[in-house]
Amino acid sequence: MLTEPKILIAEDEPVSRLVLQRLLKAFTCVSVTNGQEALDVIHQEHIDLVLLDIHMPIMDGFEVIERLKNNETTKDIPIIVITVNQSIEDEIRALDLGAVDFVTKPFHAVILQKRIRNQLALKLKSDLLEKHASLDGLTNLLNRRMFDFDLENRWAESQRLKGNLGLIIFDIDHFKLFNDNYGHSAGDEVLIRVAKALMRTLQRKTDRVYRYGGEEFTLIQFDTDLEQLRQTAELLRQCIYDLNITHEFSSYGRVSISVGAALINAESIKSEQFLLETADQQLYKAKKQGRNCISLISN
Repeated sequence: MLTEPKILIAEDEPVSRLVLQRLLKAFTCVSVTNGQEALDVIHQEHIDLVLLDIHMPIMDGFEVIERLKNNETTKDIPIIVITVNQSIEDEIRALDLGAVDFVTKPFHAVILQKRIRNQLALKLKSDLLEKHASLDGLTNLLNRRMFDFDLENRWAESQRLKGNLGLIIFDIDHFKLFNDNYGHSAGDEVLIRVAKALMRTLQRKTDRVYRYGGEEFTLIQFDTDLEQLRQTAELLRQCIYDLNITHEFSSYGRVSISVGAALINAESIKSEQFLLETADQQLYKAKKQGRNCISLISN
């Protein structure tokens, strides 16, 4: 929650829904009337906290909690149950499933506001910690830990949806020679400039670039094809070359990158590790071909 917090109100009773909307007018709120609509919104928008009624049509609140907590991308969203039902059994069940609080109607407006603010503050701290844990300290790109996590999840998603998955691996040509001759501070500055250029160049919101280690970077491209992957690889290569950073100890006279790319099609029974190894082999081929070029394969 690194931007203005957004709260989802899942409440089928019109008067209660209106009361909550007015109570939370200081926040950005989205309102739905059943559990299925709640899930749809959460999967389409960034939601920081859910106010959830238990007894709703189509899908009740218990199932909503269970589905959210069993999904890796939504499991950390705090859920406050607000219900007219004062059953101890329901409260225990909701908390066991993962709700952070259980409020019965009629509620005290000021107390509910404070509970909501407390949960949003905790979510903010959690998000900040997660952000720092997932970013590379020098380049501010996603780090190796996040790459491993995302590759596994993207692979599983591509298998489920029967979609293609592309992976690009690239590194800075003769970077050791750059460091040895210009110094490590200059090398760090190159890494920072390269990272910024990469982020400016990405054209698809779903593309994510990572600092894999040292001078090596990766990019995962979901739901793609061979030509789109090739175009992305070439854009990355060209954008770094166009920075025109002097590198007298490279055959090109400036900083460049070698790029390896691999595509696994929807019918493949390979693994994400195979995809990673194949892209790495293509990177090696690009280096053998003279560097500052791309090598690509489809499996």
